[in-house]
Amino acid sequence: MSGATRERLERVHLGSDELLGEAERLAFRIVETHTRDEQGGVNWISLRTLVPEQPARLAPVGPHLYGGSTGIAFFLAAFMHVSGLHEQRSFVLEILDPLRQRLAAIAADPARAAALRLGLGGMIGLGAFAYAFHRIGGWLSEPSLVRESQDLLSLFTTERIMSDQLLDVVGGSAGGLLSLLAVSPSAGDESVAARAAAIACGTRLVSTLLWKDNQPAGWRTLPWCSPLGGFSHGAAGICYALFRLYERTKDEALWEAAREGLVFERDLYDPAKKNWRDLRSPKAGFSVCWCHGAPGVALGRIAALHIMDSEEIRAEINDGLETTRTAALDDLDHVCCGNFGRVEVLHYAARKLGRPDLLEEAFGLAERVLQRARSRGRYGWDQDPTVKIFDPSFFTGAAGLGYSLLRLARPDLLPCVLLLD
Repeated sequence: MSGATRERLERVHLGSDELLGEAERLAFRIVETHTRDEQGGVNWISLRTLVPEQPARLAPVGPHLYGGSTGIAFFLAAFMHVSGLHEQRSFVLEILDPLRQRLAAIAADPARAAALRLGLGGMIGLGAFAYAFHRIGGWLSEPSLVRESQDLLSLFTTERIMSDQLLDVVGGSAGGLLSLLAVSPSAGDESVAARAAAIACGTRLVSTLLWKDNQPAGWRTLPWCSPLGGFSHGAAGICYALFRLYERTKDEALWEAAREGLVFERDLYDPAKKNWRDLRSPKAGFSVCWCHGAPGVALGRIAALHIMDSEEIRAEINDGLETTRTAALDDLDHVCCGNFGRVEVLHYAARKLGRPDLLEEAFGLAERVLQRARSRGRYGWDQDPTVKIFDPSFFTGAAGLGYSLLRLARPDLLPCVLLLD
């Protein structure tokens, strides 16, 4: 990146005080809305879909990074890391304490662990816990958390990995793989275990790539629908994970599977819409989110561009970013399916590609969301605009939006969680 380009990128950060102020407001709101369970543990009540196809209802959040207490702790720890305000350090550790105790007991009892159905995913599963413990432990200077992230590696058994049916970034092997790559640099001698588990995850993904009429047909990650494109549950995220592992191992089977996954995903592309079809319903539509559609596809391609580069990929990135940039303001504001997922993609792309125009777009979209929230008195957390329940969670609520504000203000201090980097 040239000096002139870097200077143009940094100029956009003049509003960082406002961004940090809004992140602080969200952090305090999250702390204020916590509840206590019967054992005295910290939790939150929010709208949750407990049974598929049934209406959401108020319930305690779960433990995971995606929509639970780990994601909330992740944001609060990141806020302390960026702001230098550590008054809530003990509170963050208190949030995690019951989960840490449960996971330590499971890891210490291999027979019990083998009998449990434990997912691998980077947002929901063992990968999410390992990734979050590793990052939070570093931010809070809490070495016990970092050690515990390594202790969890023992639960990534070959049997568990080879029986994984989810496969994707959110709940399956692809997310577990990315989390293992994230925690392994500081694992010392135990990085051997992380590498072995990551390779097993890669092997699982290579072996589960489907074929039809001698053509790659993607990965079936959600049992009720066809193999998907996109990042969260589809080929874009899985291919990104395979390319990242190929970068470490130089195993050509990983490269080939990722390349074939891209071939499958290109069959979902509509040049008129500059987007990839969303096959979650029988009547395929088009989404413009991190989870499904052009933003997530572009993000995965950009993040692996140093590994896999071609004119075709560059064209996909340009089209994906154009669709991300020009999409109308969504009713949802969160990072999974809403406006701040697009903010994250534009922000990441701007810095990786050296494009100040995209950074201006990211800040402009963030400002529009914040202005609308001020005028309404709330952010859009739910598809139903009449719902005014505060959602503290990471991927569908305040914690993830607050984290994105922190990254806009201090981009060099925090990783992109949407990539599990």
